[in-house]
Amino acid sequence: MSFSNKKQSLALHIISILLSVCIATAMWYMVSVRDRIEMQVDVNIDYIGIPKNLIVTDGLIKKVTVRVRGPEALLRGLNSPHLNQQIDLSLIKKGVTIVPLTAERLSGYYRSFDVLDVQPPRIVVKADNVVERMVPIQPEVRSTLRKGAVTVSDVVVNPASVSLWGPESVVSEITSLRLPIEIDPKAAGTSVQQTMPLDAPGLVTVTPKNVRVSYTVTSRRVTVAHKYRIVVSSDNPGDYVVTPKDTTLTVEVPETLAKNLAYLNELKLNVIPPATLKPGEDVIVPVHYRIPDGMTVLQPRLENVTISGKHDN
Repeated sequence: MSFSNKKQSLALHIISILLSVCIATAMWYMVSVRDRIEMQVDVNIDYIGIPKNLIVTDGLIKKVTVRVRGPEALLRGLNSPHLNQQIDLSLIKKGVTIVPLTAERLSGYYRSFDVLDVQPPRIVVKADNVVERMVPIQPEVRSTLRKGAVTVSDVVVNPASVSLWGPESVVSEITSLRLPIEIDPKAAGTSVQQTMPLDAPGLVTVTPKNVRVSYTVTSRRVTVAHKYRIVVSSDNPGDYVVTPKDTTLTVEVPETLAKNLAYLNELKLNVIPPATLKPGEDVIVPVHYRIPDGMTVLQPRLENVTISGKHDN
């Protein structure tokens, strides 16, 4: 190769290098200098490093709002729903600890941008010592009927005591754990066994989460015959005649309520007249029953009645 050709090739190589540098500089300018904008993004917060002997009782927020400035091309690429920031809580103490959310704390994550503001600017974390203790289960038998209408005996809860784990200020105040047991108001003379979940205050973990409960329903049920009036459900019930106007039904109820007229009369029978019923017309309609808790209407029972429209006077 002649000296002239070598010189020409070297010149082309230098021009190529200079052109590459110019293009790179132009691209850097476009990305880093030109068209810088500000944007506000929501950042989800993940917490790490919580000491094992502490439990956070309040103050943990789900997200912060960060205002940043940077190249438009890069900022437009931020996908806010997927932005996450880890906050280290390894230095918190029992009581209240203020954790600042400064731009410096977040700048590593947003190193391509200028962090201008973070809201809220701090997290006020409340923490308490973690304690564990055993407490007995306190069963509370109840039903939808008045007290004493349904009675039980031999209530057994297994296990009788459970472990509570949680904030010291909460767990230390719990001397027993309530277990509401709802009795079927129609039960009588039966033995029941069931697995029931336990409910504990917020932030408290109970172990085991379920217990086995057994009991025997000692109350009895009896049958009673009672007369009931059939009521027309209408703004103007006097415009209609129902045949028959009443009926005697046999109902099964808890023995303690067999003579309680107020309870027996809680059973309601009603009929709904058709809107197209004219004076002098008859139509057969179904009887609707509203039956109180603990009552069973035995067969035979009235299913249909005749409703008539009164003639205008």
